[in-house]
Formats: sequence, structure tokens, C-alpha cells
Amino acid sequence: MTTFVSRLGPSISDFLDYKHALGIKYTSASVYLRELDRYNAAHGDHHTLIKEVVDGWALEHAEKSTTSDRSWVSPIREFGRYLVNTGDISAYVLDNSFIIQRYRPEVYLMTEAEIHCFFKECDQYVLRKKVPGRAYVLPALYRFMYCCGVRSAEARQLKCQDVHLDKSYVDILWAKAHRDRRLFLSEELTQYLIDYDAAIHKVFPEREYFFPGGRGGICSSTALSVNFRNIWLSAGLKRDGKVKPRAYDFRHHFACANIMRWASEGKDIHAMLPYLMRYMGHSSLESTYYYIHLIPDFFPQYHGMTASTEELIPEVDADEV
Repeated sequence: MTTFVSRLGPSISDFLDYKHALGIKYTSASVYLRELDRYNAAHGDHHTLIKEVVDGWALEHAEKSTTSDRSWVSPIREFGRYLVNTGDISAYVLDNSFIIQRYRPEVYLMTEAEIHCFFKECDQYVLRKKVPGRAYVLPALYRFMYCCGVRSAEARQLKCQDVHLDKSYVDILWAKAHRDRRLFLSEELTQYLIDYDAAIHKVFPEREYFFPGGRGGICSSTALSVNFRNIWLSAGLKRDGKVKPRAYDFRHHFACANIMRWASEGKDIHAMLPYLMRYMGHSSLESTYYYIHLIPDFFPQYHGMTASTEELIPEVDADEV
């Protein structure tokens, strides 16, 4: 059990309990909060979060950092917000002074119209060049990614022995950080994959991978990404210096589409996120929460659906989506 040394200790402990109850591990964040606790004890031992202590600790922490990483900003700011939301209106919430622009993986949320155009073109595109199995593999591979939100590597590395269409599920093994999981499929997707399996079996009867490459082995990451780009452009969809959709964006769409659906149905998003977390293979809810922050930038109507719970949504980094 963590021992705190300042009068902020009980509040920090309650804050961490709150995060853990949401399923957020907050491991690194707890280290920063312990440092803040010790700094507070040495600089007046205040019972609440005051600007002088927060800014003083943040400045000291920033000066000793040798990188532009500012992951420590979020938990300190979150703690201030927590105190305000629980009644301590005098608590200071760290501002943006210490934030340095950090790299974020490019994310593009496709619209339903774009997805429809993509698959319509995909089904024609694969017929224009005679490559063994191509007419079957690419449409099925991209649809699997779209319907299940799997990572690109998970789709490419899926083996036939881990696909159980008779029971409507697939096992994702050797996933990121070894988070194996079982994905149950819809009836429509199951039937589509049954038909696909029968067709591709005639081309590669001894194949090991469910979505094989042109020679029957594993489909390369280059083939997956290049063909996606070519199909996207062939469909007349926008792709320029700022807009660079990737096959991986099917995963982002899957997460956001589910959250949007739950919001429109009036469901408790916080209660539903653990299911999404497990299905997508995230190690904790922190990574899944990333999508709640992402959605308002693309779907303004989402803000109205969740305005009452906005202050309860934690800040997260896009490090594991």
C-alpha cells in the first residue's frame, strides 16, 4: 500500500481508488502523484492543491527531464479536476503552460459513405490484376478488419487453425503484449467468411494463414497498406498531405462507431467500455478512453449526448490504441 507524507495524501489515495474502480491502472501516474505529495510536504504541507505547489513541482520536473515527454502533466491536471468535481472548488487545475506538442499517430475516422465507396471499389479493383487468391483475400481481409476492429498485424497473422466459423468466433493469439482474446462474429460476417473460406481453399488448399498473400504464405504489411491506398484512390476518395487514411483506421472507426451507437441508445458508456477494451485487446481502459476524446473532433453531435459526464472522462495518450 502506498504511504503518502503530506496532507494531500488522503485526497490522492481517494483519487487513485477512483481511477482503479474505473479499471484504469494509473501506474506511472501514481509515481508522479507521490512526487507531488512529497513536494507539497516540503513546501508548506497544504491540505489542498495550490498553484504555487503545482507549478513549482511541474517546473522542477520539467527542468530535470531530458526529453519532450509531458505524460506527467495529465495525471496532475486530472487530480486537480477531481478535487474540484468532488467539492474542493479552490483546488488548482494545472494549465497548458508545461505542455509541449507531442507526436500523435495519424488518425482518420472514415465516414460510412467513404467506407461504402471503398468496399464497392475494392470488389472491382481485385479483379483487374490476376494474382492467385487476390479476388477473395483483400475484400475479406478488409471487411474482417472493419467488422472486428483488429490490428493490421492480427488480421495478417490469423491462422486457419484459430478460426472457428462453425461456432462463430476466431481466436487472436500472439497479439500485442500477448493479450490473446476470442472474438465472436456476427451471423452475417460468419456466413461471408464461410463463403470466402470455401473459395480461397480451392486456390490454396494447404494454406496456413486465413488471409494468405499472393504465394499462399503470410500477407505482407506492405501488400495490405499499398492495396488499401490504391483502392482508396481508385474510389476517388480524398487522400493528400493532411488526409492519409490507412487500413489501421478501420480499427479506429470500429471503436468510435460502437461508442457513438451506445451514446445514441442512451447506454452508460462507462459501463460498456470494459467490453470494448477486452474485444480490442487493450491492456487497460486508459487506452480505450482515448476514443472518447477523439470522437468530438469528428462528430460534434456526440458532445450533446455526453455533456453531463464530460468532466468524468480522463485525459489519455494515444500510445496503445
